[in-house]
Amino acid sequence: MTPFARRAILAALPVFSALVSCSSPPSRLYLLSSTETPAAAQPSVAAAVSGSSQPAAALRQNGPVVGVTVTVPEYLDRLDVMERTSANELKPIYAAQWGESLATTATRAVAENLSARFPSDDIVILPSRSQRRLDYQVNLDLTKFESDSEGNSTMAGRWSIADSDGAERMSGRVQQTQKADGPGYDAMAAAMSRNLAAASTEIATVLQRLSTEAPAPTPPSRSGRPRR
Repeated sequence: MTPFARRAILAALPVFSALVSCSSPPSRLYLLSSTETPAAAQPSVAAAVSGSSQPAAALRQNGPVVGVTVTVPEYLDRLDVMERTSANELKPIYAAQWGESLATTATRAVAENLSARFPSDDIVILPSRSQRRLDYQVNLDLTKFESDSEGNSTMAGRWSIADSDGAERMSGRVQQTQKADGPGYDAMAAAMSRNLAAASTEIATVLQRLSTEAPAPTPPSRSGRPRR
């Protein structure tokens, strides 16, 4: 190949790449969502979830400060939507992507669900840059959070609630399956969101119970006097 021919081929490569990229359909972006908007249930909650500039004392007046985090398996925490085709195979859907990492959009959806169901004006998405002292930290660790080609969305894992000292107060297992209402990845994302909503309802019920429980009495010392 002559030097002239080589230069001509190299010059044509960017044009060819541009034509190929233009012929490929753009990826569609999806997010998980809450099933009830915080603004409809409690006007000041939406600002708290997104990051309010109000003083901490003003936000705390209606309930405790609750931090929320959701983790998903590493093989799912990517932008491409993943579809399970068999027990040992996953298929990436390059034409459908998450608008943010799956763990992030799941955490946001759970935080909004808790805001709508739990009487607290301060639900914090973790990790957070603000150095807030949390009254409770909610962790939802998912071992399965995916859909198949038949429209079945399955979620499995464990939730836990820790107090301000990091001690686990309550925990439970989650196992949910939702059927997509129709074809397409928008319906798939909606089914996954309903799975998160079911777990959020259970967590909110436990948070409500913990926040209304009276503190445990200090056990007396052997001398019969209360411990200090």
